[in-house]
Amino acid sequence: MEQLKIADESRPLVRQIALRAGVIGCEMTSTYIKAMREDGLHPLHIGKRSTEWFGSRREAIAASDLPDRVRDKTHGNGMVNWVVDFPVTRRTMSPGVKKRIAAAGPDEQKSYGVCEVCWQARTPSGSCGCD
Repeated sequence: MEQLKIADESRPLVRQIALRAGVIGCEMTSTYIKAMREDGLHPLHIGKRSTEWFGSRREAIAASDLPDRVRDKTHGNGMVNWVVDFPVTRRTMSPGVKKRIAAAGPDEQKSYGVCEVCWQARTPSGSCGCD
């Protein structure tokens, strides 16, 4: 769960779902945790914001106790499965993470100085018209 950065608040729900669904093993992929079940049904896909591949709405509700967070999902090939969305939490930035720097707008042009010889504005590399 740490590798996928699943919110701390969602982790107890993920554990509950795994216990109730009879998860016996997991494989990590680049975007989700593939949770194999003891009953041999389709493995659950535990993602950052939801767990999917329940066979029915009833199964998803029984695993999560959150009927208002259960929805169906139809894939491109027409296959339908059921999903439990995790409660949404506001995430704050981790210590050491800097805010994204916005590019300067047209009224906020960055200055790199002026050449003392030709009085032209310098480029970001420090050159000017007389170089």
